[in-house]
Amino acid sequence: MSISSEETLERPVTFARRGARGTTARFRAGYEARLAHAAGITLYESFEAAEPVWRAFEAHAAGTAFQSFDWLSMWHRHVGERLGIEPAIVVVTRAGEPLMLAPLGIERRFGLRRLVWLGGRMADYKGPLLARDFEARLEGGFEALWRQIRRALPRHDLVMLDSQPVSLGTPSAPLGNPFAALSSSPAPDAAYVFDLPSTFEEFSQRYRAETRRIDRSKLRKLEAEGDVTFRIAETAEERVAMAQDILARKAAQLAAQGISSIFEEEDYLAAWHDLAALPEERRLLEVAELRLDGAFLSGSVAHVWRGRSTLMVHTYDPDMLPKLSPGRLHLLKLLQSSIERGIDTYDLSVGYAAYKESFCDAPMEMRNTISGTSLAGMGAAAAIRTGLAAKRRIKSDPRLMGLVQKVRARLA
Repeated sequence: MSISSEETLERPVTFARRGARGTTARFRAGYEARLAHAAGITLYESFEAAEPVWRAFEAHAAGTAFQSFDWLSMWHRHVGERLGIEPAIVVVTRAGEPLMLAPLGIERRFGLRRLVWLGGRMADYKGPLLARDFEARLEGGFEALWRQIRRALPRHDLVMLDSQPVSLGTPSAPLGNPFAALSSSPAPDAAYVFDLPSTFEEFSQRYRAETRRIDRSKLRKLEAEGDVTFRIAETAEERVAMAQDILARKAAQLAAQGISSIFEEEDYLAAWHDLAALPEERRLLEVAELRLDGAFLSGSVAHVWRGRSTLMVHTYDPDMLPKLSPGRLHLLKLLQSSIERGIDTYDLSVGYAAYKESFCDAPMEMRNTISGTSLAGMGAAAAIRTGLAAKRRIKSDPRLMGLVQKVRARLA
């Protein structure tokens, strides 16, 4: 349900404190709700209540598919509800029109109430949906608006807003993420996003002539081995079947490296299944396979939304002609197909890999905003920031990262 200022007066108060003039916590909660209402802030505590405004706004807002209604509602139905995460979806309006939608939630963990982005491990990017003229229509600065939003939110001990891209636009038309600007703390990983030119030949000029020659040579050798087919699933039934196979292969690939993943968990797999089964008019997933004489070589699961393709899962059979790099050839075919279909931006998502740097010269910074709002929350925030700093240190040092990978493989 959505909560207006009058409705907020009836929300049970779970703590007691007195204001400046002896006012009760109940009066203060109502006063803060009236301030939020005056600031054009509405809080929705269910997906059902938020759905009409959410779907209407996302049709023209800036952001990623990870903040679309279908993506997050599927995640919450299968994962978020099991984890007990309570939606706290904030919509900010100006002159009656949405300015921002922030899909937030309250997660109870280790005795603390944590303010988090909805999406968990199924959202590579976390943040709001923004009106494209957000900066022009925002008055008084985002920090002041954030203070007003915080007053409207349920009580929480810890703000843990992670995996936030610094831009919600494209490389050629960036739009700053105001939540990322709240912190200067970089996340452990960067993201790899780049604009696509009008032809694949123009795109291929981005990498060295020797690399292009090797790619062509490997493709000819692969085609000499048999019938090479690259196929993108065309129906919901095909998407479901292909996605299930690819996710199972990816889970096995990661397990062999000693890495546990969401692709092993039934609730996450159920969410992926429902996303793959969406009807054509709401289709998000793009599932593709590269095969040789019918045998699996490589597969991918991406989503395409508003002219942007984001590659989320990419796997290959390590025993099938590894010297011919079928995984890279699969990616090249994906890029060529995207350009031919008029996709403007390609996104290799978050996390370093050498092949990503060959396509994207300037990785995009990701940031975390982690702070405590109670004594216990402050202690937890300090510990979390220390852990993330150590993780970032390891990932930025090839020797340390190599050691971690060796230990994982040995344990696996």
